[in-house]
Amino acid sequence: MKAIILAAGLGSRLNPLTQTRPKHLLPIAGKPLIGHIVTTLSEIGVKEIGVVVHHLKEKIIKYLGRGEEYGVKIEYIYQRELDGTAGAVEVAKDYVGNEVFMAVSGDVTVDKDVLRNFLRSFEKLGEIKGMVLGVHVDNPYEYGVLVVEKGYLRSIVEKPRPGEVKGDLINAGIYLFKPIIFEYVNRVGKSPRGERELTEAVQLMANRGKVAVYDGGKGWWFDVGRPWDLIDANKVYLERISTDIRGDIRLAARVIGNVRIGEGSVLLPGSVVIGPTHIGSNVIVGYNTVIGPYSTIGDNIEIGPLSYISGSIIMENTYISSHCAIFESIIGENVYLESGVKIPSQNIYGGNVLVLIKGRKVDSGRSRLGAIIGDNVRIGANTSIAPGVTIMPNATIPPNSKVVEDVITGN
Repeated sequence: MKAIILAAGLGSRLNPLTQTRPKHLLPIAGKPLIGHIVTTLSEIGVKEIGVVVHHLKEKIIKYLGRGEEYGVKIEYIYQRELDGTAGAVEVAKDYVGNEVFMAVSGDVTVDKDVLRNFLRSFEKLGEIKGMVLGVHVDNPYEYGVLVVEKGYLRSIVEKPRPGEVKGDLINAGIYLFKPIIFEYVNRVGKSPRGERELTEAVQLMANRGKVAVYDGGKGWWFDVGRPWDLIDANKVYLERISTDIRGDIRLAARVIGNVRIGEGSVLLPGSVVIGPTHIGSNVIVGYNTVIGPYSTIGDNIEIGPLSYISGSIIMENTYISSHCAIFESIIGENVYLESGVKIPSQNIYGGNVLVLIKGRKVDSGRSRLGAIIGDNVRIGANTSIAPGVTIMPNATIPPNSKVVEDVITGN
């Protein structure tokens, strides 16, 4: 069986992180999201994968290569016009040929056991045209809710109003299709938001034949569309890790719980790493610094003494000086934090944290969320950054600043 991964989108709700990388390369527990997807597909026996690309496609191609590292064969399919998920599937028609195939949204998390059972369930059923993977979530009104009758799809209700439909089973963005799906994809026009939606093709197919729904349960799935989704997904993946220490733990340094530490990394005396936490290769953790829990530290990072990092994602080639405190934040590549930078995750007056998403402030639904900092940012000493603040790439923040508004230009 072949699979296609839909990885062409801009990921604009994840700005500033996606100005310099596709969202599919954002790190979760030490590996880009698309790497987790390819690994899982390989583990369930899917060895031929087509990746539909557009935005910063060369970075995805450079990371995945031809798939040898994963034991799969990868081909790349260019979606010239970003006209939606139906268009993304349509351009893969020649690649999949006349075969059953799996289609996976490139911005969702996956679970090996669920996908394996999803595939087995499809193989057991008879004359169906396709199958949709459903998952249960606490906030179904933000997604496409599946209305199911005797195991088959009746309708997909996108972002319904409270009370419009019952149930919390939503479309996970993972499908199994027979080639007949392309007949329905060809009929799909642009939606009110200007895109050709794959869900409309699935609905058309369900209106004229059987489309099964597989209930994938709850707790493993995230649509990584917003910064806090990335932090949530990172936590879930970190909970799956086991201890693997390949670096150097110096005298009086400690590791508590499940922690991964890459080759060439050093924990200097007095430092503490609390699991679950991932620390990459060639990382220096300074004297009496505390990291974790639920933190991902990328490769080639130096963290100075007497700093504290918790619940955060720090990307590679970043320098964090002494006496810094970072909570529930995402920090991009090649960022330089001078000493004494503070990034709290709770508002002084309480309440949920608001975040700038596509030009407007959005309630994250979370009372704890730090800053989202793009690549190549420099932050001066003794600066404090308010919860929910976004800082665009290449910005410079002077020392002793109090950053309470989003930084949307270079300075």
